[in-house]
Amino acid sequence: MEADGLFVYGTLREGGRHHAWLLRTHPLGLSHAYTPGRLFHLPEAGFPAAVPGPDPGTPPPGSGWVVGEFVGYEEKEDLEAALRDLDQLEDVAGGLFERRVRPMILDSGHSYAAWVYVFPEGRLSALYKGAIEILDGDWTKYLSRRFKSSI
Repeated sequence: MEADGLFVYGTLREGGRHHAWLLRTHPLGLSHAYTPGRLFHLPEAGFPAAVPGPDPGTPPPGSGWVVGEFVGYEEKEDLEAALRDLDQLEDVAGGLFERRVRPMILDSGHSYAAWVYVFPEGRLSALYKGAIEILDGDWTKYLSRRFKSSI
């Protein structure tokens, strides 16, 4: 499966602390999207981790879907350059995240394939010990609810 773009679900989303990184890579655009999987908040790290999953069998949003944004690029070379930079931010070489091509669905219902940074399966037991599962798959909404409840 060849990737059509990039799927972001955490700090790279609009409003996230690394969103400016995306803007400097000159994406063609961003669209609200979903990919099958589970999402966890890593409290000590301050960012989320997606774990790939099978198609939940029901349309998004809901359980079994990770909420994020599809980031498109005009040229394949632009996407490749953006990924080289992002691999460093996501510490792919150090094993923090892996980059995989995953299916995703836009709000419009159109399906595509996108690069997604996911948590390595070999480290899942470490993830579950300190992580908080976000059942609706939306990290931005989770942070908003958490912030409101602490006021």
